[in-house]
Amino acid sequence: MSLTVCYEQPLNERVRSLLRLEFVFQQVEHALENPSIWDARVALQGLFDILALTGRNEFKRELLKELDRHATLGRLRQTPKIDTGTLDRVLAEIGAVIDQMHCQDHQMQEAVRQTDFLGDARKRSHMPGGFCQFDVPALHHWLQLDYPVRTGHLRGWLSPFGPMRAAAMLILRLIRDSATPKPEVAAQGFFQRALDCVAPHQLIRVLMPVDHACFPEISGGRHRFTIHFLEQADPNSRAVQSTSDIAFELACCAI
Repeated sequence: MSLTVCYEQPLNERVRSLLRLEFVFQQVEHALENPSIWDARVALQGLFDILALTGRNEFKRELLKELDRHATLGRLRQTPKIDTGTLDRVLAEIGAVIDQMHCQDHQMQEAVRQTDFLGDARKRSHMPGGFCQFDVPALHHWLQLDYPVRTGHLRGWLSPFGPMRAAAMLILRLIRDSATPKPEVAAQGFFQRALDCVAPHQLIRVLMPVDHACFPEISGGRHRFTIHFLEQADPNSRAVQSTSDIAFELACCAI
């Protein structure tokens, strides 16, 4: 069986933020597994991105609102052929994450944001090459610490944001699991479909063999979405739409 790659397109700003947060946490976790100072720099930049993404009070409220909305899945209990055991486990998981969100330590989060060392480094991180040793000597000194010490600091700064990470990962998992990919064909590299405005569509997923010569460019909103399959044999040349019929798998996630 050939390996597949999944391309995702969020259909609203809330899911867009969740995908970005997931991406940054994955980047940080990967960097934390490696001992080099370059990986420590990547992890630190990821931490700054997390601080930026989670800094709005609205973001925290939106996470709770989305969790509360998913908690209403209990209404499906009377649906024929519903697996009540799986439903109960999902509802219990949602309830546990909601409790974590309500109990998260806002003071600890704010303490991380107000850490002088992080604040000084974060200001410089926006400049091209701003992480150079002469710009932030405190950072250069910190990078010389042993790997376990640096990693302990990073995990300590990340820890207060664990409940928001758990909430984002759970919501995205529920969204992705809400639709099963089905085979489709894009005639001459183009595909378009209308969306049911009543159903809360949140994410478009396109799955293709990892070695396919094309990649999808997806755009969409509440009413419809389009996919252009592009060919780009060389990244130094411009991508062009394929003229072939492209087979792929499609999932329109709505929950």
